[in-house]
Amino acid sequence: MDENATTPFEMRLSEVPSMPQPQLELTYSTAIPSNGGTFGANQEVRIPFNVPSESFVDLKRAYLKFNLKNNASGAIIYLDPSVGGASVIDNWRIVGGTGALLEEVIHYNNYSAMLRVNDNHAKVSSVNHEEDGAGTDSCISALINDTTGINNAALTATGATEIANNATRTITHRPNSAFFNADRYMPLGYTQGVSYLSITLSADATAAIAPNDAGPGVVAYETSNWELHLPILKPGPEFAAMFRSAMGSGVPIQIHSVGVQNTQQTITGGASQTETLTFSTRKRSVKSLLGGIRVNAALTNPSSAALTNPEANSVSGFVNCAISEYNYSVGGIRIPAQQIKCSASDKGELLANTQMALGYFNSDLRGCDCIAGLDTAQPASIYYRSAANDKLGLCSRCLFSLDLESYDAAFAGKNLAGQGLPLVLHAQTGDGANNFGAAATACLVDLFVVHDIMYILDGATGVITANS
Repeated sequence: MDENATTPFEMRLSEVPSMPQPQLELTYSTAIPSNGGTFGANQEVRIPFNVPSESFVDLKRAYLKFNLKNNASGAIIYLDPSVGGASVIDNWRIVGGTGALLEEVIHYNNYSAMLRVNDNHAKVSSVNHEEDGAGTDSCISALINDTTGINNAALTATGATEIANNATRTITHRPNSAFFNADRYMPLGYTQGVSYLSITLSADATAAIAPNDAGPGVVAYETSNWELHLPILKPGPEFAAMFRSAMGSGVPIQIHSVGVQNTQQTITGGASQTETLTFSTRKRSVKSLLGGIRVNAALTNPSSAALTNPEANSVSGFVNCAISEYNYSVGGIRIPAQQIKCSASDKGELLANTQMALGYFNSDLRGCDCIAGLDTAQPASIYYRSAANDKLGLCSRCLFSLDLESYDAAFAGKNLAGQGLPLVLHAQTGDGANNFGAAATACLVDLFVVHDIMYILDGATGVITANS
């Protein structure tokens, strides 16, 4: 009998040559912070995994749970329906027991919003609403014109999650994380030291949205009762003995996953010109690129009087920055050779490339939050839209993305670790229908570089590291 035929895929490790069907004892562990109980804006939440010895963790079925309290003085706040409770997570880090950095996602909330607005919204909206407070219509600004601003009625109509003053919302969040999406069970019970999850919380202004019925809204929040729920798998004696033998042989245990690295540049947009932005990355196996553009004014001063919509949430406000076509180059080679069109009248190619970069193009998750159907005064499409109706275009949903594997197999897993392979975005601006008024508007480009990660457990030392 082929023993591998009944062995769970997640337990099949090439370093263990002959594996019996493991007898697995399943238990559930709840990990809590080691550095306090209540956390506010810009503070760190540190949660040790504390996994029993000689055990594995099914991280794909793990989840976070925490309480989010509205501390705004006398004001209602709403969770951004594009991202829900994940909007409070700014930076995400996994640290190994010896201090090795296993994963880092800077602007985790921004990355989560990219995923949210470009999946099959109709299928996931109700689930996300109940779990983490993401709304049923993920574009708040679809309801906004230049005169009304964000008010309670508009926010309620989107399905945004309301949190009254001094009230609390319980958030359940499935991590958008390479470490939590590895293709095998993680043998943390065989590692040296105690690995932990480190979360840096968002600033007040980007954590939630305040309505402006009585003037510019103010956001203040705190979190508590953090729990990391972990399914623990304890193998039976026969499999455990074989795994210990493999560890004792000194052969590294390798587990694959896919993660992201954030890198940033600025762009002016507006007038017709060619923008050339060089990004810093040294990843060894790059798969795809996700580029999102946000207005600087909304990031640096969300309550600025210069913004018609001072409460515009900067986590999910992806703008088109008047870009009419773009491509990338790796090591001086343009990909694709002809630029991708993305004007107001020709935006389908832009969306198709984003769906490919996310792996959704041939999936039932293919879709996007593209339609503004709740306000008749707004255009039908919110994917690539004019700023004339919409507060500096903060409701555009477009990402300037590229799937390297779709264009040329030679670029699959492209090694950018060498100094001679710069990563460059080439963008032509000047789409007249989408300029931000007469003057160019400074914007920030967040590029999330999607890359392979190999987690390596040294059998001799028990040290786990990440090779990316």
